[in-house]
Amino acid sequence: MKQQCFKITTNSKCCNIIPYLTNIFIIIFLIISVPAHAENTWTTVQPSYRQVVVTGFSRARHSMVLSTEVDGKVERVFADVGDIIPKHGKVTCLDDTFVKIDINLAKSEIAQYQNDIHYFEKQVERYRDLVGKNSAAVSQLDDWQRQLANAQRREQQKKLDKQRQQEKRKRHCIKSPAGWYVINRYVEPGQWLVIGSQVAKVGNYTKLLVPLALSVNELKILENNQHNLIVSLPEYGQQVPATIERISPAFDEKSRKVQVDLLLEKNLPVNRGGLRVEVKLNLPDPSGTFSILAGALDKRFEEVWLERKNGEPLRVELLGYADNGQVRIASPEIKIGDQFKILKP
Repeated sequence: MKQQCFKITTNSKCCNIIPYLTNIFIIIFLIISVPAHAENTWTTVQPSYRQVVVTGFSRARHSMVLSTEVDGKVERVFADVGDIIPKHGKVTCLDDTFVKIDINLAKSEIAQYQNDIHYFEKQVERYRDLVGKNSAAVSQLDDWQRQLANAQRREQQKKLDKQRQQEKRKRHCIKSPAGWYVINRYVEPGQWLVIGSQVAKVGNYTKLLVPLALSVNELKILENNQHNLIVSLPEYGQQVPATIERISPAFDEKSRKVQVDLLLEKNLPVNRGGLRVEVKLNLPDPSGTFSILAGALDKRFEEVWLERKNGEPLRVELLGYADNGQVRIASPEIKIGDQFKILKP
């Protein structure tokens, strides 16, 4: 039996692997034996932040009051309050009957002048030949040339009159940018309007502005996060991206605030004003306030202590708990970057 085992062992190549397997088992044992939290024995003091929620309400990005440029009677109203302006952009049209008559009259007179011009041109050519043959007086040629020039001038004046009437006819329809919303309507069909009468108020709600009043520190934090700015709509439980539209250069001395407008244009639940918008800003706490991992605290009765790397205990004031297992502490003997021992991993 021993002889058989000896043969199996010596003839097998597996015997050469045994030393390698032994080394691998030793390495695995050493890795397992190292505590998982060895690298997390110490924690570093970080600056403490407090979250400030600034609230604003949405409004139209642009708005305008539409007024008439001509006198006339309201013939048709295309949109009411809350409606979207159609593609043609018409809000209200006035009766343009008399303008169309003036345009047709101008066309008729232009045609008459063109006939006169055609006739006078023939006469000028004929008398130019006669004068060249000494068969007519030069004064007769001058008279026909004068009549031709007068007819051409009258034709040009009438064309300008026609153009003016056509432009006036266009202004009988009061238009707005397509896609805007009607905020207020001030006219009814059949109502007589004079130049300057207000017709409607319209606004662009496809993009919303949110005016905010921020302190200088809040504005600085907002500008630092402007490329990844997310705001909340509490009533809809939704978050949407925002951008800074404009920052007023003025400063309100009473409130000590700066006017800032945010622009919302993507993923909006509704397109209207009055949406409550919340902007969350993380502002640094006053000097002497820091953030550290809660596991570094050693609570003894009503006192809270930390342990430095050299083993020296340090008493601190616990101000409150923050997110991600952090706590807010205060001590005049701590500065950002100090390290303390983690007592409770």
